[in-house]
Amino acid sequence: MRKWKQISAFCLAAALTVSGPAAIVWAGSPEFARTPEEWAKLRDNVMEYDELAGLIREYNVTVQKNQLDINDKKKNDRITSDQNAQYYRDAASDYRDMITGDDPVSDASGAASANSAEAMADNNVEDLQVYQLTHEQEEANLVATAQSSMITYFQQRYELESTKSSLEFAEAAYQSALVRQSAGMTTQADVLGALESVQSTQTSIDKLTSSVEETRQKLCVMLGWKYNDSPDILEIPAVNMERIAAMNPDTDKDSALGNSYTLKINKRKLENAVGDITKQTLNRTITSNEQNIGSDLTKRYRAVLQAKAAYDQAGAEFALESKNMDTAQRKYDLGTLSKLDYLKQKNAYDTKNLAIKTAELVLFQAVQNYDNAVNGLASTGGL
Repeated sequence: MRKWKQISAFCLAAALTVSGPAAIVWAGSPEFARTPEEWAKLRDNVMEYDELAGLIREYNVTVQKNQLDINDKKKNDRITSDQNAQYYRDAASDYRDMITGDDPVSDASGAASANSAEAMADNNVEDLQVYQLTHEQEEANLVATAQSSMITYFQQRYELESTKSSLEFAEAAYQSALVRQSAGMTTQADVLGALESVQSTQTSIDKLTSSVEETRQKLCVMLGWKYNDSPDILEIPAVNMERIAAMNPDTDKDSALGNSYTLKINKRKLENAVGDITKQTLNRTITSNEQNIGSDLTKRYRAVLQAKAAYDQAGAEFALESKNMDTAQRKYDLGTLSKLDYLKQKNAYDTKNLAIKTAELVLFQAVQNYDNAVNGLASTGGL
């Protein structure tokens, strides 16, 4: 189903005349925020990895809700930290106005709520900038989740393909066992074992098929489609090996510190803080954040190196299996290799072929995790 998104009021009627099924999903940005070419890419029925950030920005419900929250705070004059504190003081006043003396339980609840609101006003360190940064951080995390989900989707598909190849061999082995049993060359136990292998492999296929569909539906909902839509999901791009060679956690640390959403939020809170205890707490938190960002970046870099080594190993194993497959193919064509042995070799080849694809996805995810850390999502050990 084609998804249609942000449409200006004057052209809405024209949009509704489009033939075929269409779902109107409003975008978070006005039409002039992007070029026609950019909107066309986001509005087509194709899901591409490099579009994930744009799709989250425009069509994710949480991001849209957060933008409405920012707009409401602007309307309610909750822009500065003083205005935000006044919001809580006004709430405390409203709670106290509800105390009538007629209902002790209700009065006690109102007094408690008023005291809580007053405490929030006194300790307030938030302003519109803090809220905006918090929402931007949530959006960046949603993009990272979408990236991981799309990578997982293809990992599950590759595993499904590999299991289907295993099923082909298992079924052939079962049929061979039946033939051998009829010739008195194998036992009933061997036949039952072969049948069990077929059944367990089929069960794995059923579970993987369900997992693939569940991941696909999750992606669709996150990115603006309905769960039962069927966008064309394009393959993950190839790993940029030059990017890996350029990684350096020591030199990239400055960027990770400067881009960290958590650090920006806590530093802004420190600027807004009034009480000495609050300032001391935030200073300690910021110092801890900075230390944790450096260690997290190093940890993610090591994960990249490990994934790269595993990818290289998978490549070497696939190259060897490719030679074995070529040999098996020649023998099979000449009639010197049985079909069962041929399928056994084909299954081994398919397994190694899909293993290197999976290893590349793991490497791609590790690189993305590192880049996400540099771009603001490094773990800070909490707020």
